Amino acid sequence: MAMIESQLIGDGVLKVVAPAKLQSGDFAELANQVDPLIRQNKGLRLVIDASHLQGWENISAVEEHAAFVKSHQKNVDRVAIIAGHEWHHWLVDALKIFLHPEIRVFDKESDALSWIKS
Repeated sequence: MAMIESQLIGDGVLKVVAPAKLQSGDFAELANQVDPLIRQNKGLRLVIDASHLQGWENISAVEEHAAFVKSHQKNVDRVAIIAGHEWHHWLVDALKIFLHPEIRVFDKESDALSWIKS
């Protein structure tokens, strides 16, 4: 089973690659990677590659995703999401009014990286 992958790509900038299906447990593992970076950098910017994301394995995975976002959003300044499907755009548009970080959706990784580093 594929899990979320992450890689530090700049000073305080983390790239997260989502698998096709997000699963229960993915976000506990991601928190183990993200939390030390937040403490070290006093915040974080995220590039989320969702280009292969098709959805969540079950409602438990959705709930864990929501809990992760809720508990970490105040420590994130910007989120650039690389979309793979049209529904990614409308889902983010619907949710971003509730979230602290500035969030933008991009169709190309190069555009996402340019914005996140600006």
